[in-house]
Amino acid sequence: MSFNQENKREFERYDISLNAEVKSFDDLGNEHRETTVLEDISGGGARYVTIHPDHYAIGQKVDLTIQLPGGSVLNAKMEGTGRVIWMGEFEEGEISIGICMDDLMVFEHIVDGSD
Repeated sequence: MSFNQENKREFERYDISLNAEVKSFDDLGNEHRETTVLEDISGGGARYVTIHPDHYAIGQKVDLTIQLPGGSVLNAKMEGTGRVIWMGEFEEGEISIGICMDDLMVFEHIVDGSD
């Protein structure tokens, strides 16, 4: 999709929600993990609400693991890395993080070994 001057976004956003785990590291190298829901998803990024805004900074790298819908039937996830591009109050009392993906995400079908 081409760059849209009106909303300054390269990709269209979709109003879907996906469960995800976000992993980040602070300046001291401490790992932080948070389970959240990705929203406003596009080909280039997403937004999520955090309960730990102090674990993030603009420009910080985050690792994402997204559990794809389909439960036990699909049993698949996608993994990738992104960067925090904005932080702020999206809705009253909720701190949101906006991320931009660094590269394409990797799809993985999870095999449990019981077949």
